[in-house]
Amino acid sequence: MKSLTSRAFLPINTDLFNNPKYQELSCDAMVLYSLYSQRKEVSTFHSQTGNDTFTDSEGIFIYFSNDEAAKILRMSVRKISTLRSQLIDCGLISVIRHGLKNFKIYVNTPETTPAETNLVLPWANFDFEKPIKSVPADSASTKSQKLPINQSNNNQTKLLLSRESNESVSQNQSNTLVAPKKSEKDVLNELSLDSIITRLKDTFSLPVVSRLKVLANNSYTKIKWFSDTIFKAKSQVTKKLLSDARWLYNPASQEATRFESNDLLKRGLESALLQIAEIVYKGKEKIQNKAKFIYVYLRNFMANAVKQYLIDNYELTEDDEIELNLLLSF
Repeated sequence: MKSLTSRAFLPINTDLFNNPKYQELSCDAMVLYSLYSQRKEVSTFHSQTGNDTFTDSEGIFIYFSNDEAAKILRMSVRKISTLRSQLIDCGLISVIRHGLKNFKIYVNTPETTPAETNLVLPWANFDFEKPIKSVPADSASTKSQKLPINQSNNNQTKLLLSRESNESVSQNQSNTLVAPKKSEKDVLNELSLDSIITRLKDTFSLPVVSRLKVLANNSYTKIKWFSDTIFKAKSQVTKKLLSDARWLYNPASQEATRFESNDLLKRGLESALLQIAEIVYKGKEKIQNKAKFIYVYLRNFMANAVKQYLIDNYELTEDDEIELNLLLSF
């Protein structure tokens, strides 16, 4: 997600909210003032780079017609005229006719809120843009100097903005590191990995699948080995249970040996995988045969989960429990 400093936005000076002098100022008028203030930054930029088009004896000014403001703020021209009058009455702008249709607008800085005022918006003002240093008009650094994020006062400024943007794109493109092209082997690994993960999600919980991805280091070969080992261990436990005639045709044996019905298997598998990771990859003692250790650990975990499910959900006598313990001992 892009940060605020990398996106265009329209700031509003908090003194307009806090200073009692502006308490009668409407929010629409505040937004209009912010538009004027932001455009003044463009005029200031031109002035500091030697272009006095928007500077006269009264200071820096802008051109901003009521029609343009009405289109931006989605309101009538008459409404804009009323809002502009509010800004004039508050001393935030002054307007002088220039020619038959144009008006020079001089944007003033809001008065600082008195220290004893109870602030309704107690946030300090701040600027995202760094101050623009004055440079000679013919200086080569003028081309690379950043314009404020704003609309322009005239076509010349629009061209400057366009040229500056184009230059930035070219520089970014030349400085961008090209990501290395993935090999065919890597592409096949990703496709195979996505396929097996999709299948595993139908049986295991999402935490278990996530744990398997970590253990396998996002390798299809390794995650397939882990999944095969899990099902192999479960298959041996199931085979051992069904070797007893009492459980062979008993519906309870099917419930106890399925991830879908035995919650102890489904929930406990994540803990078992976590323990395996701690012992095999972080333990102090070196495991000589990791594959065999993982298989035996999973098999014993599943045998205990199946046994506990039968004890918790069915009425077994003490002799039944003893026989079950012997049956599922490896």
